[in-house]
Amino acid sequence: MKKRIMLVLVLILCAALLCACGAKEQTKYQVIGTSLPTQNLVVGPTNVPAQDINFDDGSYDPTLEEGEVDEYVPVVTAAPTVAPTMRSEYAGATPVIIDPIDKPTPSPVPPITFSHQVYDATNIHLSFEAPAGWTIAEPSANTFVLSNPNQGVDYTASITITASSVSSSYNTSDLKRVVNDTLDSIGEAGFNEFDPTNTAERTLLDSKGVYANYTGELSGNIQVAGRVHAVCVNKVLYVVHVTYPRAYTETYKEQVYDHLRDTIMVTQ
Repeated sequence: MKKRIMLVLVLILCAALLCACGAKEQTKYQVIGTSLPTQNLVVGPTNVPAQDINFDDGSYDPTLEEGEVDEYVPVVTAAPTVAPTMRSEYAGATPVIIDPIDKPTPSPVPPITFSHQVYDATNIHLSFEAPAGWTIAEPSANTFVLSNPNQGVDYTASITITASSVSSSYNTSDLKRVVNDTLDSIGEAGFNEFDPTNTAERTLLDSKGVYANYTGELSGNIQVAGRVHAVCVNKVLYVVHVTYPRAYTETYKEQVYDHLRDTIMVTQ
């Protein structure tokens, strides 16, 4: 009987000890759980004891969390917007103002075309082909002028050729001077704006010549353009000046100037 009583007492004592241990262990884990930060954390690998993680001393490696998430989903925050950078070669560059897309454009002009005829400029001993029906004038013994009787775009196109005897043959430098002097005289004849180009070499009358182009604005906003070409042949200096409405520049270059240059010849 005494042995049974002792056995019961031992069993009761063991049960009491087990309950005490269980309560102590539960309290231990509760303390550890409440000591963790309240941030959105991801459970780390199972081989790293939770009670050994220290988030403040720099020893914690967040990469250990990769690939081990089973029960928790990490909070994903959007990447901050990166401010645009400027390429170093453009740093400090001045912005260029771009014309608006709806900027007014000049009204297109109706196309024109020319038929040609031979003109004998006997006073300067030349013959050439130019637009048919143009008005002839000989204001001096060494000048021959053709004018378009149809003004077209508020400006009368014309061809003026002068022939002057000189004491010696002109080289390229001499011809450049002649062309630039001629451009200066043209620009002083009532232009509000006058913009000549640089000179360039080109043959005329089968000899090496020099020419230049220009654009300009006359009173009343009249836009004009032209070309001056000089050449010296057998000690005779020839200067050809073709002028026309600027809107028809390509037409006059191709159908008037180029055709004259291809057909002009000395007749004596």
